[in-house]
Amino acid sequence: MTNSRVFGRFRRGIKAGLFGVAFVVVSPLVVATWLEKHLSRGESVFGVCTQMLALVPGHFGRTLRSAYYASTLDRCSWETHVGFGTLFTHRGAVVGARVSMGAYCVIGHAHIGAGVMIGSRVSIPSGKRQHLDDLGRLATTTRFEAVTVGSGTWVGEGAILIADVGSGCVVSAGAVVTQDMPNGCLIGGNPARVIRPVETDDPRRTRD
Repeated sequence: MTNSRVFGRFRRGIKAGLFGVAFVVVSPLVVATWLEKHLSRGESVFGVCTQMLALVPGHFGRTLRSAYYASTLDRCSWETHVGFGTLFTHRGAVVGARVSMGAYCVIGHAHIGAGVMIGSRVSIPSGKRQHLDDLGRLATTTRFEAVTVGSGTWVGEGAILIADVGSGCVVSAGAVVTQDMPNGCLIGGNPARVIRPVETDDPRRTRD
């Protein structure tokens, strides 16, 4: 076994140990969120917990957020990087392994694939029809839709995604994605459009 593989396993073991400590720290918040989920339809406790944890600085703060979201979202890998000020607004999100989110992101009902890299100040609201019905009229109830970001996609700073983005894409900084985008493309503009295909030599970036 090579030294790099031994070091990689050692590093992952240390990370798993820190995650275990973080889980113990956030366990009261996890229990409170679990009770809210099973006793009511609200998400106020979840919202308070996410806001508090978003403001914990440093590596320990990132680990606390990973531990909390791995325990409370619909599905979330413990191997995530959730930056300072970043929070999820709904429990219904799904997050794959090795996802990294920069600072001050706001994520709603989103399905984020493995290996996605998200820059700072990115917003992924819960779809584009939250306040409209199928006929485009103002709705009396809020309707949430999950926005999917395919595996291996990179999302630039300040982008807003209210429609699906395929795997292996690059979303330019400041882009506003309002229509579903295919796999393997460079996306930019407001409203966003496909600029050109993106070539990759890593098959993981175009596979969910």
